Amino acid sequence: MPCRQPSLRETDLAGRQIAYELHRSSRRRKNISFVVQHQQLRVLAPKRTPLRDIEEILQHRSQWILERLDAPPPPLLSDQVREGGVLTILGLRTAVTIGEGPSLLEDRQLIIRASANNLADEAQRCLREVARMEFQRLIDLWLPLINVTPRRLQVRDQQTRWGSASSNGTISLNWRLIFAPPDVIEYVVVHELCHLREPSHRPVYWALVEQHLPDYRERRAWLKQHGDSLSW
Repeated sequence: MPCRQPSLRETDLAGRQIAYELHRSSRRRKNISFVVQHQQLRVLAPKRTPLRDIEEILQHRSQWILERLDAPPPPLLSDQVREGGVLTILGLRTAVTIGEGPSLLEDRQLIIRASANNLADEAQRCLREVARMEFQRLIDLWLPLINVTPRRLQVRDQQTRWGSASSNGTISLNWRLIFAPPDVIEYVVVHELCHLREPSHRPVYWALVEQHLPDYRERRAWLKQHGDSLSW
């Protein structure tokens, strides 16, 4: 995952000049990966990977990259914040209602205060609190099993990350995970808690994740395939 300011670069893919953000991370050991979000390409690479190696992989994956860049953007979930809208929250189909009382989530219904200046912002404020409670529940469940003690939880709105774990013990999680299936949310929580034991993505780290979640690959694959659909 990116951990420092990216550099802006360009490359030629099939005769097209494509701009991209290059994120380098000391936590990555070997693999180079790509994220295409909002018609923007981000390349995630180990800190010391030569540019020629990055360019070679970009050329090798050019067809996939161009297809993703040319695909129409997914609809924003915030468009559902209206009377009669529907959101999937914590795996449950949830009706959106605009009401007179306080904003809250109950009985598979998201009620948004009609007097709010911006309904989408009000819905986000409400759902961030719901996300915080769910994240904390999962952290409390897993921390004795993984044998770690995070210092605090941050609920954020990162554009390129679903979660992170800092060296000071802070776990940061993206509130938009609330729209993912519960087992995917659990995977991200376990992923970051395991980083408090092993900061890198070396094989020993993935062995630790697999010890606790034997099916983590399927959960991770869902997030890679459908993460764009969680855009707010």
